[in-house]
Parts: sequence; C-alpha cells; structure tokens
Amino acid sequence: MKKILFILLAATALVACGPNRQELVEQIQDFEDSLFENPVDCADPDVADNLTKLYVTFADKYATDSLTPAYLMKAAEVQANVLHTERAIELLDRIIGNYPDFDDIPMCHFLKGNAYELNSEYEKSKAAYQEFVDKYPNHFMAEQVRMMIPHIGMSPEEMLAEILANASDSIIAQ
Repeated sequence: MKKILFILLAATALVACGPNRQELVEQIQDFEDSLFENPVDCADPDVADNLTKLYVTFADKYATDSLTPAYLMKAAEVQANVLHTERAIELLDRIIGNYPDFDDIPMCHFLKGNAYELNSEYEKSKAAYQEFVDKYPNHFMAEQVRMMIPHIGMSPEEMLAEILANASDSIIAQ
C-alpha cells in the first residue's frame, strides 16, 4: 500500500507538471506493476480512480497514440471492477466512437453489455449484447453471448426452472 501511495503522489505531481509521453507510460506501468504485486488494491475504488485518471490523462493528451484505445479499455475494466459501471460505459463509448479500427472493439461492445448487467440495467445489457452478436456474428464469443441474452436478469432459480422446463419439453418432443 505504501508503494501505491508513493506512486499516487508521484502521479499527481507529474500530471500537474505535465509529463511527457514516455514519463506517463512509465508511470502507468509502475502503477500497474504495483497492483500486480498487491492485487487486493484493485478492489479499492480510490486506487481504481487514480489509475483511471492516469489512463484518461494519457488519452486526453495523446488522442491519436496507438496506446490510447488500449488504455481507455483498461480504464473501463478498472472502473467496472469497482462497480463504477456508468464511468466504464462512458469510456467504452469513447473507444467505440473514436477508435472504430481498434482490434478490441468487439470486446468493448461485450464489456458494455456486461457493465449494464452489473448495474442491473438488463434491457440495456441485452441490447448491448445483441449489438455485439449482430456486429460480430463470427466472434469466438458470439454463440455464448447469443445463448445468454434471454437469461440476462434472471435469478439462478429462474434460470434453473427454465432449463428444466426446456429439458422436459425436449424429452416430450422425442
């Protein structure tokens, strides 16, 4: 935790002074390394917000850099992990809108559906997942997502009841 506090202080100082690209990349890498060493800190919303600030600072300062969409995606994942789902969705929308050629655009659509689901916005979740399936029908996750869409928002008991009902329907049909 002391290492993260040091990195946060250094990050604040560098952001205030306007680090160059390489300094910012190194700062982000140091922060990520410290989180790898102390994974429990990943669940701390303050740590997540500070890491997100670094990613977004980079993205704002270097919008056309090849690292920018990847950093924004990492920021969205960090925010979703601490259940700041609305912020995660904003970041994912920024990637989708500004970086259409980014290799992980399909995953951005998937993560957007997941963020809505985490926020209990089930209709929006279904719509985002459906957009993923419609846009990327050959993606390796498309079939799984297609099968899970009807179950979004169901409790485990409701899903089990539906599975059992469908299983008995299949048996009767034979």
